[in-house]
Amino acid sequence: MIRAMNPAKPPVARFIERLPPRLAAGGIAACLLAGCSPVGTAVGVAATTINLATQERGLVTGVDDNLTWVSINERLLRKDQYLFQKVSLQVHEGRVLLTGFVQKPEDRVAATEIAWQSSGVREVMNEIKIGRSLDLGDYSEDAWLINRLRLKLMADRQVRANNFSIDCIRSTVYLMGVAQDEAERQRVIDHARDIAYVREVVSRVRLVADPLPAIPARKPKSAPGPLDAPVVAGGDAPLPAVPAADVSVASSDLPKSTQPASQKNVPASQP
Repeated sequence: MIRAMNPAKPPVARFIERLPPRLAAGGIAACLLAGCSPVGTAVGVAATTINLATQERGLVTGVDDNLTWVSINERLLRKDQYLFQKVSLQVHEGRVLLTGFVQKPEDRVAATEIAWQSSGVREVMNEIKIGRSLDLGDYSEDAWLINRLRLKLMADRQVRANNFSIDCIRSTVYLMGVAQDEAERQRVIDHARDIAYVREVVSRVRLVADPLPAIPARKPKSAPGPLDAPVVAGGDAPLPAVPAADVSVASSDLPKSTQPASQKNVPASQP
C-alpha cells in the first residue's frame, strides 16, 4: 500500500505563518493583486518583509505604506476605472505622491480627495498633469529609465538605494524616500539627472532629520489650483508653497556643482 505523500511546508511558508497578520498583510495584498500563487505569495511577502526591515522608515511603517497604497488604489478603482488607470502613486511614511496624466482638472481634484480618505495619510502631493494619456511607447521608455536609475543607485556605495522609491511618467522622474543628509539626496538627484532622455527630476525626498507632517484631524479640502501645487495637511485648500525638501531639478548641461538641488521648473534639454 502506497501512502499519500504529505511534503513538509517550505521554510518560507512556515516563516510567513509566524508573522503577525498586520505585518504579512502588506506583502500579501500587493501579491494578491498581481495574482500570485500561494508559494509565490509566500516568497513575495518574505522578500518584502526583509526589504522593509532594512529601510530607514522601518518594517511597520513600510507595511502601513503598502496597505495605504492598496487602499488608495482600491478607492480609485471603485470611484472611476479611468482614474485607476491614469493615476500612479507612491506612498512613503504616510506621504502620498500622485502622478500621471488626466483629461480634466476635476480628475486631479478627485484623485487628491480619494487619497486623503485613507487613514494614516500625512500629506498628499499632487503632481498629476493635464494631457494626453500615456501610450505603449511612454510606458516602455519610462520602465527603462526606472530600471536604469535603480541600477545606478544600487551601484553607488554612498547611497542606501532601498530607502528611495522611483516612478517615471513620460520621462519625468519622481523620487521619494529618506536621505541621511543633503549630500546623499543630491547624489540621488544627480544620478537621475545624468540619465539620457530624462526630461526632469522631481524630488520629494526628505532628510532623516526633517520632521514628518502630522496626520490631520480633519482632512483638507481640495480645490483646483496650479498644476504643481501639492495639497498638504494643515489647511482647507492647496498651499502654493513647496517645502524646501521638495524640489524639481531639470536636466541641464551645467556642472553638478553649479546646479543646486533647490532649482525648480528649469527648462528641460534633451541629451
